[in-house]
Amino acid sequence: MALGLMLARFYRSEDEFERLHQRLKLALCPHCRAVGTLILHGKLYGYAEHEDCRKACRGRRIFCNNRKARKNGCGHTFSLRPASTIKRLRASAETLWRFFSLVLSLGNKALALRRAKAELDVSAAYRLWKRLFVGQSQIRSALTQRCAVPDMPHSGREIEQTIAHLKAAFPGKESPITAFQQQLQIDFPLPKHLAT
Repeated sequence: MALGLMLARFYRSEDEFERLHQRLKLALCPHCRAVGTLILHGKLYGYAEHEDCRKACRGRRIFCNNRKARKNGCGHTFSLRPASTIKRLRASAETLWRFFSLVLSLGNKALALRRAKAELDVSAAYRLWKRLFVGQSQIRSALTQRCAVPDMPHSGREIEQTIAHLKAAFPGKESPITAFQQQLQIDFPLPKHLAT
């Protein structure tokens, strides 16, 4: 098996993406583990957080080239995204973190969404909170790689413990959600919940 670099799935800035792009031919395909087959395949577009009906670049597609005469890849594609974007969500990781923190301090989801300056409908506040509630077991399982669960004997709410665990895992970070994606190289789990 050929040796190659593991490719980061999240990047912090366009400069960091350019460095990733320059090392693309030395990186392993995450699907077939081939080296020398990865090529840039286009941009991922989605709605920008603070602009109505305007799409912006939210990441890049990478293709494992299977169209070569020799050293064929598997033909799979995967994405590289800025760590500040959340998959299938218009709000940024920073806005989402502000919202979650404000819900705990204010106790009101709709007011927290307005104070977080998220340009989302008020009903989105309840959906986002429910998605955090549903995804917290995946979040905490991933966080145990970084640090132990913080001791919170007076908190009976699991969601408060999840947010405290995020803060403890990435101390001093303005957005622990961004740090979660950047350092663990996995998507921040916000699964869609089933309507009840």
